[in-house]
Amino acid sequence: MKNEKSIISKLTGSRNFGLVIVFIIIVLIAVVVTPSIFKPNTFIGMIQNNAVYGLLAVAEMLVIITGGIDISIGAILAFVGGVTTRYMSEHMEWPAIVWVLVALLVGLLCGMLNGLLVGYLHIVPMIATLGTMYIFRGLAFLISGGKWWMPHQIAATYQDWAIKKILGLPAIIWIMIILFVGFGFFLSMTTHGRRIYAIGTNRESSAVAGIKDSAVIFRSMSLCGMIAGLAGMLYTANYATYVYNIGESYEMTAIAICVLGGVSITGGRGRMDGVVIAFILMSFITQFISLLPGLSVWSNAIQGAIIIGAVGLNFFTIRQAEKRALKERSELI
Repeated sequence: MKNEKSIISKLTGSRNFGLVIVFIIIVLIAVVVTPSIFKPNTFIGMIQNNAVYGLLAVAEMLVIITGGIDISIGAILAFVGGVTTRYMSEHMEWPAIVWVLVALLVGLLCGMLNGLLVGYLHIVPMIATLGTMYIFRGLAFLISGGKWWMPHQIAATYQDWAIKKILGLPAIIWIMIILFVGFGFFLSMTTHGRRIYAIGTNRESSAVAGIKDSAVIFRSMSLCGMIAGLAGMLYTANYATYVYNIGESYEMTAIAICVLGGVSITGGRGRMDGVVIAFILMSFITQFISLLPGLSVWSNAIQGAIIIGAVGLNFFTIRQAEKRALKERSELI
C-alpha cells in the first residue's frame, strides 16, 4: 500500500504531470472528433510544419533559464532566412551546406550582439532584445528588398535540408530531435549547462562560487541566436518560400512552449523533456483545431486557454508535492 502511494506521489508530484494529463484529455477528445489526425502521414506532417517552433523553443530555453528572455528570435529567423535565400538564389550551384554554415554564423553574430548588450552592458533583456528585434526586422527588409522568393527560385538541394526523407522522417524533424537530445545533455551534464541553472537560480550565490554571469549570459544568448539562425534557413527550405516578415510572433509561441513545459520564467528551472512534451502538445492542438470547421478563428484563444489550464495544473501539482514533502519532514522531527 505504501509502495502504491509512493508511486502515485511521484507521478502527481512530477512537474510534467499536469501537462501530460491535459495532453491525454485532448488526445481522447481528438480520437472521437477527428480520428484522422492519428494517421502516420498526418502526424509526421504536423510535426514537420511545427518543427521551427521546436527549434526556437530550445533557443529560448537557454536564455530563460538564465533569468532572461529573448524576444528577437523571430526577427533573427527572418533576417537569416533572407540572407540565405537571397544569396542561395544568386549562387544555386553552390553546395547547400554552405548556406547551413552561413545561417549558423549569421545567427551566432546576432546572438552575440544580444549577449553583449545583456551580459556585458547589463541592459534589461526585454529592452535589449526589443531593440535588436527592430534592427533585425529592418535588416530582413533591406536584404530582401521587400521581394518574395518562390519555390522555383530555391534549389532542390537547399530544400532537402528540411524535406528530404531519412528513415521515413523529413530532415528537419531529425535536426530538431538532434537539438532536443544534444541540448538536453548540454544543460544537464556539462559545466556550462549547470552554470546556466546556477545564475538563473541565484546570481549572488553563483558569483560567490566564482561563476561569471556575464560570460554565461553571453554564451547562452549567442547559442540562442545561432539556433534561431538555423531555424530561419530551415524555414525557407521547408516551405520553399521567403518574405521579409516571416517569423512574426514566433518568439511568443517559443516562450509559451517553454513555460508550458515547466521552464520557470524567472529562471533556474526547466528540463528538456518538459519542453518536448509541450512542443508536441502545442503542435497537436494547432493541428486538432485546424481540422475542426468553424473553430480555426478561435485557434489562438483556445491555445491560450489550454496553456493557462496546463500551467495552472502543473503549479497545483508542484504545490501539493511541496506540501507533502514538508509534511513528511515535519513528521520525522
